[in-house]
Amino acid sequence: MPATMPPEIKARFELDAAGNPQFIEQDQKKHYKLMLEVENLPEDVYAATFELDPTYYDPVQTLRPDDQGRVRLETTSYGDYRLKVRLRTREGEIQVVDSLARALKRSQPQMPANPAIDRAIAEIQTQ
Repeated sequence: MPATMPPEIKARFELDAAGNPQFIEQDQKKHYKLMLEVENLPEDVYAATFELDPTYYDPVQTLRPDDQGRVRLETTSYGDYRLKVRLRTREGEIQVVDSLARALKRSQPQMPANPAIDRAIAEIQTQ
């Protein structure tokens, strides 16, 4: 029987028709539109609490898996920060911790090859 992969946070940019990351310009910063998702979820996950940077208006958000069993959160960010997701299962809680920049880099192979994506990741990483 193959080993089960541990849950991990992936982050993807919302892209425009040309494949460029979408963003909202605010306070002279690009707030990139993102989708955060926890992959390799245990089958018995019934809720996930995303803990974003405390500067967010609503930094702690709890979601239930969608009809396909995925846990996804739409958000924006201009910079890197520590992400934490607490997965609630019948057997207890699993914590997944990462940084936004690492989650984006891990997802980069699934995004279109585009220098604008590379630049956006570099901008987030340096903020």
